[in-house]
Amino acid sequence: LGAYVALGSCTVSECEATAADCREHGVKAAAFPLDVSSVVSINEFVQAVLDEYGRIDVLVSNAGYNTPKPALDYTEEEFDYISDVNFKGAFFIATAVARSMIEQEIPGSIITISSQAGVVGGPLRSIYASAKGAVGNMTRSLAAEWAENKITVNAVAPTFTRTPLLEEAVKNPAFAKNLEKVPMGRIAEPEEIAGAIVYLASDAARMVTGQVLAVDGGFTAV
Repeated sequence: LGAYVALGSCTVSECEATAADCREHGVKAAAFPLDVSSVVSINEFVQAVLDEYGRIDVLVSNAGYNTPKPALDYTEEEFDYISDVNFKGAFFIATAVARSMIEQEIPGSIITISSQAGVVGGPLRSIYASAKGAVGNMTRSLAAEWAENKITVNAVAPTFTRTPLLEEAVKNPAFAKNLEKVPMGRIAEPEEIAGAIVYLASDAARMVTGQVLAVDGGFTAV
């Protein structure tokens, strides 16, 4: 929809494949290494994007990681990594990008991908749900703090969405039962989540900030 694209991930090869697809459609796109569990990596990524493009108008922070299991079985290492990817990384990439927006007086948009689990919680994902819940309060807090800079801060909370992470999670029969709880009767497609992100990044949503938009097929309504 007219935006230049900068992609960051631990799996740069996957990002580069997506960037190549964008370029085939006439969109300027580049891929960069990014480990959102590392603040050093986050800062290096943001600087690399600024060096390449000169500015950042929209951040879509969509890293996610989970290991579904009973709460009593989690290790400290699992707690730290799930929290780092889903919450710490979201905070520090938001602040790094916002700093550049404020310095350049850009009325930008920051959008973090949360989860329906961050709204209502859920079994076998206590750490993940807690981290995504923290993203909601982070969104509200940063929205209030950066409103004077004309930066909107929102989150999108998807239901179960067709991704490699979901395909791995549903191998656990106890987790798979959760799919039956979606009133719309199906999982979401990635494009349906993207539609909400495009809206929040657009001028149509300039008065929308501090919100967690659930794209969940009614999961959190029942």
